[in-house]
Order: sequence, then C-alpha cells, then structure tokens
Amino acid sequence: MTGREALEKLLEGNRRYLEGGGPRSTGQTDRENLVDSQSPMAAILCCSDSRVPPEHVFDAGLGEIFIVRVAGHVVGTSVLGSLEYAVDHLNVSLILVLGHESCGAVKAALAGGEVHGSIKGLVERIKPSLIDIDTGPDISREIMEAAVTENIRYTQHQLQDISDSIRKKVEAGDLMIAGAVYSLRSGEVNTV
Repeated sequence: MTGREALEKLLEGNRRYLEGGGPRSTGQTDRENLVDSQSPMAAILCCSDSRVPPEHVFDAGLGEIFIVRVAGHVVGTSVLGSLEYAVDHLNVSLILVLGHESCGAVKAALAGGEVHGSIKGLVERIKPSLIDIDTGPDISREIMEAAVTENIRYTQHQLQDISDSIRKKVEAGDLMIAGAVYSLRSGEVNTV
C-alpha cells in the first residue's frame, strides 16, 4: 500500500466515524493473528489529548495503525525512535502528523508566560513552529488554527531533518509524511 493509499484509507475511516461508526470490534481470531507480528498501514504521531483517540477517529481496528502520542506531537528521542521502528521494521508507507483544534500545548506556547516542570520542555519544542504567528493581545480562534497548522508542518519537517532513516525513505518514494487537523467540534479530519 502506498502512502497516498494509506492516507485515503484513514480518511475513509474518518468518514465512517462521522457517520456514527466507532472502532471496529475485534474478535479473538483477529487478536490471535496479531500475536506474532504486526503490519500497520500507517504510523500516526498525534497529541496525547484524550479527546483525539486515533483508533476512533479513523475507525481503525487492531493492528491497522501504529500510534505515537505526546502533547503537541513534539519530536523527541523516544518519539523519533518509535517512528523509525515503524518505518524501518514495520514498513509503514505513511506517517501522519495529526494535530487538533484548541491544542493546550500549542496554546501554552503561544501565550508565553511561566510553565513549570517538564511541561516547559514540551512548550519550548513547539515555540519554533510559531515564529511567524502574530498573536497580538488575544489568542483568537483564527490565530489558534494557524498555530496548530504551523506546528503540524514544523513537525513534518523535523521528522525528515532529524532522522536519516525517515528522510531516506521519503527521498526513495517509500514513505509519505502528511499532516492533518482533527476538529473537536465536528470530528472531521482535514489534511493540511
């Protein structure tokens, strides 16, 4: 399956979800078939937000998608290692960076101010994606949407810039890196 075909299959699953579908029921036979191996069609890097469960959003069953979740879908060593595993060993043809509207991590990066603990590291990794966003005194819905989109694009570029393995697969045409935004209001996923 090509990256484009995998993306279309995910978007078809999102259409089923919008029509009222949920994660497909997986029986014992399906689980047994996955005991020794997996061959997901795509890897999804998405936010940890509990309102954005990729299995539901894409109406996917067991073994269909390899998911890496971290607030703001920031790229760090663990995230990169997980995605390289999906690319190099599971041969996924698509990495989808899935952001969502009203992302708290992006909002924290936009707002500035003091953040504490390890959250600061997450916010600092998002800030470079927002350098062209003019926030003004208030963070409007339009500014937030633009910031979420820019953070997705930034993450897409980082994956290729940081990982030789991912970059080589993209250059060879064996891997596609796409970006999309999930609407909390409608449940719809739109590519960016």
